[in-house]
Amino acid sequence: MRLEIQQAGSSSVLFLISLFPAIAVEIDVHRFAIHYPNVPPERLGYLITADLLTKWLPNFLKFLLVPLILILLLSRFGSDFERGNVVLLLSKPLTRRRYFLDWASEGLKLALISALGVALSGALAMLAHGFAVGDYLVGSLALSLSLVGVLGIALLLIPLTTSRDSGVFLGLGAFIALLLLGKSDYSFVPTVYLERAVSIGEDVFISHGAVGELLALSVGLSLIGMELFRRKELRSSEPLPVPGFSFSPRGLYGVFLGLSLQSRRFIAFVALAALTAFLNLDTLGDYYASYGLSGLLRALISALNGVFLPFVVLPLGAVSIGSAIENGTVRVLLSKPLRRRDFFLGTLLSDVFAVFIGTALYVVFLVAYALHLGAPMSKTLELGLTFGSLLLLSLVQYLALGYLLSAFMRGRKALFLSLIFAFLLGFAVPIAVIAASNSAGGSFVDALAKNSLLVPSPFLQYTVLAMAVSPRRNLPPKSLSEILNYPGNLAMLVVPTLVYLAISWLRFRKADLR
Repeated sequence: MRLEIQQAGSSSVLFLISLFPAIAVEIDVHRFAIHYPNVPPERLGYLITADLLTKWLPNFLKFLLVPLILILLLSRFGSDFERGNVVLLLSKPLTRRRYFLDWASEGLKLALISALGVALSGALAMLAHGFAVGDYLVGSLALSLSLVGVLGIALLLIPLTTSRDSGVFLGLGAFIALLLLGKSDYSFVPTVYLERAVSIGEDVFISHGAVGELLALSVGLSLIGMELFRRKELRSSEPLPVPGFSFSPRGLYGVFLGLSLQSRRFIAFVALAALTAFLNLDTLGDYYASYGLSGLLRALISALNGVFLPFVVLPLGAVSIGSAIENGTVRVLLSKPLRRRDFFLGTLLSDVFAVFIGTALYVVFLVAYALHLGAPMSKTLELGLTFGSLLLLSLVQYLALGYLLSAFMRGRKALFLSLIFAFLLGFAVPIAVIAASNSAGGSFVDALAKNSLLVPSPFLQYTVLAMAVSPRRNLPPKSLSEILNYPGNLAMLVVPTLVYLAISWLRFRKADLR
């Protein structure tokens, strides 16, 4: 019964998230009305439909619904496996194939709920403004089929999942891998499919070849996953041993060293951060080919914003405290002469250390590639150090927000909200603030800096500081002292972090750890 309630709750939340296209319609109506005031309604409806199908929906599906479904299914199965529910159910007259098909059915239900939410919310918002919705409905449903391909990948990875944390890591890894494969020419890859399944001309055209390849991939991966699960050893893996701690007077250092050396979150973040760096290598090469050295340096600054890293940092922070409470690690450690403060600070320091190592690898890869392309060493190292430091501050703020979520809620709720916040703070909120700044008179950079002063979006604050140094792609970056002209934006990379951590500690100090 409890599992059914959790599944119903997850489905409801996913449906609510899928209503985002209605917001996108309102944003587009406002934006096009300002820039094209004399466009007739039929043409305006066409422009909004094209914008939704080529920009809003592909990004919404790629950067929110794809990681949500991957992490939700894998973490849910991993939690059941870790608790022994899988072995318990299969000890009854239930075959492994039937049990696996139940998970496939659950995944299809989530994909269907998301597709209906995307199609209906956007269509109703367009109808409210008197626009035709036929093309949007066809295109949105075709794009939503990408979630079926994602489901096949999740089912393939289910046999490798042995705990909730491993499900989160595998889901994040699959998400990063899909982003990397999005640069390939294979239409059956869901992230490539999103760019090629729908084309806009006089009407919406659907690539039936891409649809067929995607569905074939999903079925094939699902069958492989089923066979692997049928052969899987169902005994739970041995938990990581609790490290030895030096409690007096170095309990804090014991927690820090133990978690840094053995934490799966530590290993996962460092690996995923290094992998994410490869997503930006092609961008550096393209800017160098188009704009020369100035374009390469501008691209380096842009790439150092680490736009995809919040999708890694926030979920890992969101499972930190809650996971330690659920698996009993906190109770075991606090039964020894160890204070809650030592555990909280030790865990935080180990995660910050992981963020630092991952960020350093990310920056080193990008700087090394820029030098390989011919960027001047002194300027490149200067930009790498400065904007790498800003990236570190941004990611620590995302980590602190993840801790805040983990302190107030556990399990899937924290994971859901972490991915939603990663999408909002990394994409939706900056787009809205940038659009408002574009409409303002005067200097765009100054308007953006002013409008973002009270917005706790690390990506937005990084963008303001980056534009202060290099406002155009084909101009060489200005002196880094320009950053000091925006002390408010620098403060917004630090102050919210301290607030999130203070609230998290106050909550954890009084939390019931049973």
